[in-house]
Amino acid sequence: MKTLIFTSILLLCICLPAHSETLDIQVMADFVPQDGGNPENEATTFLLAAAAELGDEISLHFIPASRLREWQELGKMNNVCLYNKLKTPERELHAVFSQYPLMAFPSNKLVVFNKPTIPEAITLLQAIYYYDLTIGVTKGRSYSEEIDKFVRLNDEHFFILDGATNAPRLGQMLFQNKIDAVLEYQTVFSNRYKRAPGLSSIRYISLKPEKAAVFGYIACSPTEVGKQAIALFDKALKTEKVRTLISERLMELFHEGENTQIVNAFNAAFEH
Repeated sequence: MKTLIFTSILLLCICLPAHSETLDIQVMADFVPQDGGNPENEATTFLLAAAAELGDEISLHFIPASRLREWQELGKMNNVCLYNKLKTPERELHAVFSQYPLMAFPSNKLVVFNKPTIPEAITLLQAIYYYDLTIGVTKGRSYSEEIDKFVRLNDEHFFILDGATNAPRLGQMLFQNKIDAVLEYQTVFSNRYKRAPGLSSIRYISLKPEKAAVFGYIACSPTEVGKQAIALFDKALKTEKVRTLISERLMELFHEGENTQIVNAFNAAFEH
C-alpha cells in the first residue's frame, strides 16, 4: 500500500508542470528607460516590446554603460544582455547572439561635406587612396565585419574617436572641415544635424559593395542564463505581433524605396 501511495505521488510530481521562475537579465545600455520615460531609440522600443510579449518569463533591468564597458561586463557576469549589436565572428567568440534580428538599418554611408566631385558610389580603398580622405569613426562601434577589418588595417587614414557618446562630435568636425568624411547611417546623420546650416552641402556616398540591410541583434553572456535569455528573445521576436510592430516602424523610419528594401530583408531573415 505504501509503495502504491509513493508511486502515485511520484507520478503526480512528474505530471505537474514545474514552476517557471522569472529570468532576471541585466541590460547594459547608454540609455535607461526607467529614468527617462519614453525610449529614445527604436531598438529600445523593440526590445521592450519583446520583453512585454514574454510577460513574467523575463525581467529586464537597464544599467548605464559605455560601449567598451558593456562588452567587458558581458564576460564578467552570467546574466548580461546587450542589444542592437552587429553579429561578427569575433563577437560570437565572446557572446551568444539571437538568431533573429531586433533592428534593421540601411548600410552605412560615407558622409562628406562640400565634396561635389566624388561619385555616388565608391569603395573605401578609393576613398582613402584616390580621394585621400581622412574618415571619422567611433571606437568600440562595429560598422560591419568588412569595414571593421579595413579600419584596423588602414587606421592611419581614420580619425578614431574614443567614446560612443562623443559620436556627434564627428559630425561637428566634418562641418568644420577638420575631417573629410564620417561613416554613419544616412537617417541618423540627417536627423542629428537637421538644423545645421551646412546640411545642404552634405552628400551620402554609397560604399561598394552595398548590402540591402544591416541587422542589429541581441547578444547575451555566453552562459546557461544567457542562452535561456536568447531562447526567450528569439521566441518573442518571431511572433507575428512583434515582427509586425518592427516592420511597420521600419517602413515609417526610413526613406521611401529604401524602407521597402530594408523591411523585405528584415522579413527574409526569419525565413531561414
